[in-house]
Amino acid sequence: MAMVPPKPARNWPLWGGTIAFLVAMSWWSAHGIGFSLTELLCNSAGGTRLLQESWPPDFAFLPRLIDPFMETIYIAIVGTVVGGILSIPVAILAARNLTLGPIIWFADRNFMNILRTLPDLFWAMLFATAVGFGPVAGALALSVFTIAVISKLWSESLESIDMGMPEAVRACGGTWLQMVQFGAIPQGLQHYVSYALYAFELNVRASMVLGLVGAGGIGMILETQRANFEYERVTMIILAVLVAVLIIEQISESIRKRLA
Repeated sequence: MAMVPPKPARNWPLWGGTIAFLVAMSWWSAHGIGFSLTELLCNSAGGTRLLQESWPPDFAFLPRLIDPFMETIYIAIVGTVVGGILSIPVAILAARNLTLGPIIWFADRNFMNILRTLPDLFWAMLFATAVGFGPVAGALALSVFTIAVISKLWSESLESIDMGMPEAVRACGGTWLQMVQFGAIPQGLQHYVSYALYAFELNVRASMVLGLVGAGGIGMILETQRANFEYERVTMIILAVLVAVLIIEQISESIRKRLA
């Protein structure tokens, strides 16, 4: 009968030091933002009153959400399609094994970093100022957000492909573009579709937030009702979006499983 090796002894000093460090950092951070548990408990009555005013949801308001929600879906679709197309060259040039040179790779990587550093809310405010408030600004903001998401994920997938086929295309006299088209993209296409579906899920959620800054969609209705203290309608909007997002997520997950 094989002997079961004994479990290694826990490094209690390491565990204790880690926990103490996390507690100290949490306390320091809470002090830095002025967090007070006493004040939070004293103000809990306001939160209780807000919950009471938010329930039950105003179901009579639901029909008025159809058009704004469809606008949210339109914004997410346009943002995903436009951003998904533009992310293809960005991702390819950011892959070390496919890029045209170290200078282009460095410039493209930093371009991706800039897109990821600035949040989608910033892009929405920027485009709202540039093209005016409305769904066009939201779609442009989500296009930039989609480029940042897909290009980062897909470039890493392309770096792990088998380079045998691309090198064979080059050995036969193919150009760099032909190498990418016939040797690299077919291997990474499945991952690209999966990332595009994931980006669409994110865009549906993000488009709701972008509406708060005038970028169209159901977020604008949410902000209007909140400003008017119509919390029953706010709850109805949140529940409607939650159900829709869960349905979209299940459909997307089903498609990704079929592609796997």
